[in-house]
Amino acid sequence: MVAAQEQALGIFADAVLKLALHIQQQAMEAEDLDQKVRAAGAVHRLGRGLRQTVALQARLARDARAEAAKSAPPRPAPDEWAEEDEPDEPDDPKAVAVRRRRDWLTRGVERCVWNEYDRADETEEFTGESLLEDLYERLSDLMADPDSFLELDPDDLLVELAKELGLKPPEFHPRAPPVPAPPSQAGAINGHDSS
Repeated sequence: MVAAQEQALGIFADAVLKLALHIQQQAMEAEDLDQKVRAAGAVHRLGRGLRQTVALQARLARDARAEAAKSAPPRPAPDEWAEEDEPDEPDDPKAVAVRRRRDWLTRGVERCVWNEYDRADETEEFTGESLLEDLYERLSDLMADPDSFLELDPDDLLVELAKELGLKPPEFHPRAPPVPAPPSQAGAINGHDSS
């Protein structure tokens, strides 16, 4: 049954993609602005349907893997894990910084996803989960070079990741200017105290 569902979804996704590409080509060739706008709206709606179909396919595959994992032998209990899972030495500061940056970016993009997609709607939840999987893969690629990852401005990176996933990026307000240092006590000692 699952294989038949995945095959049907694949055929549907292929048809939607072909239709979206055809309409997109017509939009590019249209001379009338109104036609272009209508065609662009249709392409946008088809794209969303395609994302949801792909997300549903991914969900079915995840569910199938979860069912297979249930029949797999159980994982060892935490006290049976390898010693490397519980390091005796303190964490490397760079590794800690990379994990914190990853976690911060993940929380930020997750907020963007769930601002646009409703978890109560099963189809939208599939799409949101699929987008988050794409995010985790992208972050994994970025973290492959920790030095470069940490050099990137986190606010700019968050906006870029959201845009890559087709999400409305968060708006950042300008940082507050630094607070001026209080007047030094030297002026009061030299007789410049106005009191």
